[in-house]
Amino acid sequence: MVPRILLGITKPVVGPKLLLVLIFPIFRLGGSLALPVFQSPFRVLICNMRAWCAHVCKSFWVAGLACVGILVPFLFCCSNVLSQDVPYERYTLPNGMTVILHEDHSVPVAGINIWYYVGSKDEPDRRSGFAHLFEHLMFMGTDRVPGGEFDNIMEAGGGFNNASTSEDRTNYYSTGPSELLPTLLWLDADRLDGIGRAMTKEKLDKQRSVVLNERRQTSENRPYGRADLMIPSLMYPKSHPYHHTVIGSHEDIESATVGDVKNFFATYYVPSNASLVVAGDFKKETIKPLIDKLFGTLPRGNDVVHPKAAPVALSEVKRLTMTDKVQFARSTMVYHSPASFADGDAEMDLAAAILSDGISSRLYQRLVYEKELAVDVTAYQASMLLGSLFYIEVTSRPGSDLDVIEGETDRVVAEFTAQGPTEKELERLKAKLEFRMISRLQSIMGKADQLNTYQFFFGEPNSFQRDLDRYRTATPRRVQDWVARVLTPNARLILRVIPEMEAPDVSPLENRPALGAARSFTVPIPETFTLPNGITVHLWERHELPLVEMLMLFPAGTTNDPAGKAGLATLTADMLDEGAGSRGAVAFADAMDALGATFSAHAGRDMTTVSIAALASKFDAALELGADAVLRPQFDEKEWDRVHKLHVQQILRALDRPTYVAQTVAMRHFFGKDHPYSRPESGTPESAQAIQLDDVRKFYARAYRSSNAVILIAGDLTVDKARESLEKTFGAWPEVAGVVPFDPPNYDPHPNPLFRLAIVDRPNAVQTVIHFMAPGPVYSDPNRPKFQLFNIILGGSFTSRLNQNLREEHGYTYGARSHYAMDPRVGYFSAESSVQTDVTGAAVGEFLKEFARIRAGDITDMEAGKARSARRISLVSAFEGLGGILRTSATLIRNHRPFSDLGEELAAIERLTATDLNDMAHDAVPVERGLLVLVGDTKRIVPQLKGLNLPAPIELQAAEDDSGD
Repeated sequence: MVPRILLGITKPVVGPKLLLVLIFPIFRLGGSLALPVFQSPFRVLICNMRAWCAHVCKSFWVAGLACVGILVPFLFCCSNVLSQDVPYERYTLPNGMTVILHEDHSVPVAGINIWYYVGSKDEPDRRSGFAHLFEHLMFMGTDRVPGGEFDNIMEAGGGFNNASTSEDRTNYYSTGPSELLPTLLWLDADRLDGIGRAMTKEKLDKQRSVVLNERRQTSENRPYGRADLMIPSLMYPKSHPYHHTVIGSHEDIESATVGDVKNFFATYYVPSNASLVVAGDFKKETIKPLIDKLFGTLPRGNDVVHPKAAPVALSEVKRLTMTDKVQFARSTMVYHSPASFADGDAEMDLAAAILSDGISSRLYQRLVYEKELAVDVTAYQASMLLGSLFYIEVTSRPGSDLDVIEGETDRVVAEFTAQGPTEKELERLKAKLEFRMISRLQSIMGKADQLNTYQFFFGEPNSFQRDLDRYRTATPRRVQDWVARVLTPNARLILRVIPEMEAPDVSPLENRPALGAARSFTVPIPETFTLPNGITVHLWERHELPLVEMLMLFPAGTTNDPAGKAGLATLTADMLDEGAGSRGAVAFADAMDALGATFSAHAGRDMTTVSIAALASKFDAALELGADAVLRPQFDEKEWDRVHKLHVQQILRALDRPTYVAQTVAMRHFFGKDHPYSRPESGTPESAQAIQLDDVRKFYARAYRSSNAVILIAGDLTVDKARESLEKTFGAWPEVAGVVPFDPPNYDPHPNPLFRLAIVDRPNAVQTVIHFMAPGPVYSDPNRPKFQLFNIILGGSFTSRLNQNLREEHGYTYGARSHYAMDPRVGYFSAESSVQTDVTGAAVGEFLKEFARIRAGDITDMEAGKARSARRISLVSAFEGLGGILRTSATLIRNHRPFSDLGEELAAIERLTATDLNDMAHDAVPVERGLLVLVGDTKRIVPQLKGLNLPAPIELQAAEDDSGD
């Protein structure tokens, strides 16, 4: 299952104006996933902690789904987009709570989204982090729903939930099958009514420990994280509500009392300070009386007074240099900018995109492309209610001088200020916005959060047109004027990070609504046809929105990398759009951007995927560009030199992340150095450095072939239209004679006869990464549904045994999880967590206890029922958008399974019982044939391992950051 994990964070717009939750199937990203966070409308970047400092989420886990925030303002020029309003009904309960209803019957899923108008800006002095701490406490139970029953009840019905805190508001959202909606409403009404009365010191202490571990994991133990925590205090005076971070300080969190909690709840968690959105598959005439009964009977509470603050301006340049355990120096420039949705806010969003969005952006061109001073550059407007911050962030190449980098950055900004953007630049961005704006409407929960966003800022939920107009009316001159006002060279922060050297008597809330029958769901089956050259095409027609997405699959990947050149498949995929057909790399990117379309290629273990997505009206043009990339890549020497160098440097940067090191070392030691799975998909610094452009050309010729390609396409087009478009672009693609394709990989998993322990030393680390691996099933295993349910119970949901033990009971970690990787020929089990260093031994012991307990066969009927519901909603929700349909279907093709397989799995899981799971439990986690990797401070870790009941015999291996071949 997928974690509510915050090890990889997206690049933010930290104010709440741009949140959209897109729900899509389970995926892994270097062992980490991103939670809903506020984004720039132009980029989704992984592993930046500033979003975390400004927007903090409840927890580590989402049962079955990963939610990634991506919201973009509106389109500018297409009449179709202007009609994409979201119908709603709004009314106010007698106690002052705002209610917004939006029906969407596309899938049998519904959810709620509640905004409480309280964030870190509302915290009293010496209580920083309190709004976020309270967000965690909201899940600790009431008299009616004690302990962890909130999550148990929800997950038993197939639902999941999460929450987030920003400077300005706290958001709680829950979703699940339609029949669960009354229960979701009851659960949130109950905690609004009773969480304060049920608060205890024991609950506070547990969540205090979780939050402190969260701070360590997401800031203190992450590259650049400690520097990011400094920015609010450097940019705002002590008297300003934004002077402290959302996550807060250790001292303030430690000093919170039960009295503080109860007072905070009584002050801010009142109906008149909240807005409730209900969205999805329901009928208003049924839900409105229920809302009136559950929420309308709650007392109004006091009228909340929120702090205000005048705009802040720096009068000088502030400079600070910090050290961190990183390999690449970073310079961050921060400026005060207009508040969220205020005049100038949209212009600064556009300015950020012009400066850093894509390889043709101005800062990327100068710093990465031309001067080769940096490996990454990002600019973004971090919008907040009382005033925003504008960031320019540059990560240097090794050996580059930060003085030179900052000088070049200032020259680019000065040129931009003097000349302004071109009409072409703005039009390119408008096309991107059009596509992304329509794409966001595919998500029920995304629409729900956006309705709340507009209600909060505008007082009108359906403010899509108003938001659009902010960007549509932006002109080159207006952008230029705002850049001149905001990006002031003599009034800003320059923060450098350099590598270290070294209730009533009878309440309607008393009775929980009964769970209704699950709505029927039929897995969509595609229409299939063949192109003249034999390429098979599978089409899912979807005419709700004018969008089309396509995946092209090739059965070759990183397991085909030759010895000593791991990363070749990845680099080959990366080079496809770095110049194709008659266009160079920049021209290709600009042409795709002008259509508002996207192109990407990714090499997995044994399959490479090429993705193309666009508005239906622009898809043919985007398809022609994509065909150039697939059929006619240039493999230009100059572009290769740039891409190759950046790839190697990105691998080096990844080695700064303890979780990446743990996963890489675990795969290498578990499979053995000669097994293809032992190599990171991107390669190692040494193997990637050894790759030559001629290797890329040869790999391309063997992997990208018409004879083994499969096309998956979904969206607003018919079979005839799809056939016509694809025959023009790919139908005449010939098979290349004399080139031998790759044979299907043939390898056996490493036998792992002994339990082994490997330790990677990171002196003075504040956390230890714990990473278990053991043999597991392949995808075609007939017991796959059993393994999926088993994992949900063990470590695949928030209420799983591992997470409840290590996080909720002991407070050792921000979260713990487990996972089965089921590939066509290889399967393995993994379980991991990042724990406070001084409880490493105890945490390892708890892992082993949970493994032993579940292997003994003690799964209950309740746990089995909850797992069935969670797995069902995970499978159903995978089909909520075009991308979900394609990715889910690609998994079936990769594993040589029919499209009917998921329908059969849905039926199979309904028949599985606790007895079925207990019968296979002992062999499900063969930890005695497994591996444990620990990444942390060896001097503090090793003494804690004495006396642990580790599986025997033990082979101890002292591991370096040995991601190399």
